[in-house]
Amino acid sequence: MLTKMQKIVLNYPKLKARIENRESPEKERQKAIKNLEEIRAEFSPTTIKTFLRFLDATLPKFYDDINYDDSMVDIKEMMKDKCVVLVPNHQSHADYLVMNYIFYKNYKVPLYVAGGVNLDIFPIGTLFRRSGCFFIRRSFASDVTYKLTLEAYLYYLLKMGRPVEFFFEGGRSRTGKLLPPRYGLYGMLLEAHQALLKERETPLVFVPVSIVHEYVPEQKSLAKELGGAQKKKESTRQLLGLFKLFAYQFGSIHVRLGKPIEVNHQSINIEDEPQEFKKFTQDLAFKCFREVGRSMMVTPTSLLALVLLDEPSGAMVWHDIMVKAEAIINYCNKFSVPYTQNLQADAFEKSLERAMDILIGNKKIDVIGREHHGSLYYSIREESRTEILFFKNTILHHFLIPSIIGDAWINLFSGQINDVKDLKEFFLFQRRQLKHEFYLPTVKQFFYGTLSVVSDAIGRRVGTLEELMSLERQDLYAIASKVGIFNRALTYIMEAYYVGGLALEALNRDYPTGFKIEAFNKKVKEVHEAERKLDRLIRYPESYSIPLTKTALKFYTHGATVENDMGLLKIVKVDDFNENLNRIKKNLNDLLTINIRVVKS
Repeated sequence: MLTKMQKIVLNYPKLKARIENRESPEKERQKAIKNLEEIRAEFSPTTIKTFLRFLDATLPKFYDDINYDDSMVDIKEMMKDKCVVLVPNHQSHADYLVMNYIFYKNYKVPLYVAGGVNLDIFPIGTLFRRSGCFFIRRSFASDVTYKLTLEAYLYYLLKMGRPVEFFFEGGRSRTGKLLPPRYGLYGMLLEAHQALLKERETPLVFVPVSIVHEYVPEQKSLAKELGGAQKKKESTRQLLGLFKLFAYQFGSIHVRLGKPIEVNHQSINIEDEPQEFKKFTQDLAFKCFREVGRSMMVTPTSLLALVLLDEPSGAMVWHDIMVKAEAIINYCNKFSVPYTQNLQADAFEKSLERAMDILIGNKKIDVIGREHHGSLYYSIREESRTEILFFKNTILHHFLIPSIIGDAWINLFSGQINDVKDLKEFFLFQRRQLKHEFYLPTVKQFFYGTLSVVSDAIGRRVGTLEELMSLERQDLYAIASKVGIFNRALTYIMEAYYVGGLALEALNRDYPTGFKIEAFNKKVKEVHEAERKLDRLIRYPESYSIPLTKTALKFYTHGATVENDMGLLKIVKVDDFNENLNRIKKNLNDLLTINIRVVKS
């Protein structure tokens, strides 16, 4: 006899039509039932209560706190008459546990979480499944019945009023930056909801969720993968190895619900207007993405990462760390950048000290000198810089505008920018580089943000770029001192693009008829190592990684200076290529030679 779930799933219109139209309907029906058994959660109140007791006892051993902010949305009220879907970013396997833990603790309702089938391993898979996790294959594009069964299961969850969650990036971020959203589950949920609307008017609401960790348990393995190491397949043995993590400290986890996005897709006919539906789905995904990005909080660890990674001398005393950290938080206050509660004024220094202690205890930062001589310095270990970059990257998108302004002012003082045309050209060139790294504000938003930062720095309104370029010298220095903390925030990206350009130049010289991407990837690593040994322009070990190598190549190919013809690369616009490379080189050189003092506001 079929269960209620099976009946609802098999009666989902699209799946039902698929089964009925097959040559062997019964065989297709059994396949769908088998798919459902593979996918579905098996929620058990007894299991989740036992699991909660276990987490109540265990989580405090790992974390100082799990801070949850749902002030922007009344989830409990929303679930009464709406279909609720949570869409968080994904930094760690701990996110599955934390989200289920928080949700059940606060609302006494299980959260039905989409997890990769790679996590369905004994014994953790059974525990996850009975706590509300349902499992999805990584790839199923060619299996129509599987896709429709999954869609039908989502329809079942919406119909039964179950809150659903999926990690919109499709996997954990290795870099700390938000990954572009995957559209698959967005589209399936929208289609499932359209079927539900034919039965009853129940709104569909997506709730963006920002998760930030002060330290990530998988930090070391993520950094290795950035350098080219293969991702290790999840296994029972690997999961049991997590008990070794009791030797580490992880600080706090901060979870923040963003502004809900209620969707209105009833007017789109999926079958007759597939392109309109596709655009609607993509727009929705990016609305959620942007809201998650806006809500990503500055934490004590990410604040220390931003300050210490960008210090050209490599080591800092505590007083200088505090001055720069306070300047960043002051910027956050003025320009609505969110930060964690423990960075409020009364707890600020204590929280930074705790974050520093964690990084020292986890052997990521060295303490240099003798405290009683007053010369205690803090420096990130060379081999740990890529790990610490992860935390800087979680917040870097908040500071793109002041960082680019800082670079522009260095170009202005060095004589590279002389008028509004030069300034606009500089800003647009920076955008062309960074569009492969971040989801950027529009050009209009960027210029408006620039004028807002400049106006704040000099204490009076500057309404146009023409007014900006006519400012007195003392005003220009005031602006430079205010944004000076961000001058080197993007340097590691510029270094990566410069190294990528040098690699292309060398390969094009050796192989003028073209060379493969594999040769480029190998050459980038060789050039990076060689340039760092020379210690001229390339200073940061974190400026080499597999993702940066890929985006550097995109910069040159999308700029049409390098052509990719059937997998063979070749420089096709030599003058334009050289101009881009020399501009990046000049920027890097100026950043090394000009140092503008940061002042406290």
